[in-house]
Amino acid sequence: MARDFERSFAAARVAYEGNDTRNALRELERARRAALKQRDEEQLRRVLDFADGSLARDEQTEIERENLLYSVRQNLRQVSRLRALRGGDPWEDPFPDLAAPQAHTRTFISRGVKFWIGVGVLFGTLLAIAFVVALIAGAFSSGGDSLRLRIRNDTSGRVTIDWCDTVACNGDFAPIDRLHLDAREYAREDLPPDDVVDLFVVSGAKIGRVCLPVRVDRTYEGLADPETVVVVRVSQATPCPGEIVTPRPAAS
Repeated sequence: MARDFERSFAAARVAYEGNDTRNALRELERARRAALKQRDEEQLRRVLDFADGSLARDEQTEIERENLLYSVRQNLRQVSRLRALRGGDPWEDPFPDLAAPQAHTRTFISRGVKFWIGVGVLFGTLLAIAFVVALIAGAFSSGGDSLRLRIRNDTSGRVTIDWCDTVACNGDFAPIDRLHLDAREYAREDLPPDDVVDLFVVSGAKIGRVCLPVRVDRTYEGLADPETVVVVRVSQATPCPGEIVTPRPAAS
């Protein structure tokens, strides 16, 4: 039921904003199952967007996030294929790179996730016999919008700031961008407004290594003018994985 989906989705957001990523992913998994039962593509897309923009705070959580992303993408393949079949319309795989599942999964896959992945793959395979592949409508674009974030170094020493996908911020999760700021300097980053939280890892001789997770989507949605510049300060960073910080509009 739609009520079950909205309840689980709302619980996921509350857990995530409370820095409880693990429980947020569990609630998103419940929301995914509810959406799949209703074969609701829009709801599945919402789960995908949330999970894709969420911040994993340790390796196991990152693995759980990847598995959820894989499951919901398989479900979207399944549901879109069924819609095309019933409507007599052509269909094209929205995630063709998932043709080789072993390239997209890692360990720590729960029994429930394995089951639903299996359901999606089996159902999709059976339906694939029935029709021809073609173009699917409904892809969306962010339109180039961004949250204009100013990061100010209000400490007394030089710092390095890495925009990262994970706290580890290395290997496959190397920095998206890197800033070097002297005391009282600032720089701007433009963040995708659909991200839930973006992570900045800050290091310096006087502060050590700390984390600055920045709330993005809710901040952007709350702006009267989407071109408003918002500010966070290095002094707001806390021991990793960090407490989520809501940026404030810059002084005129």
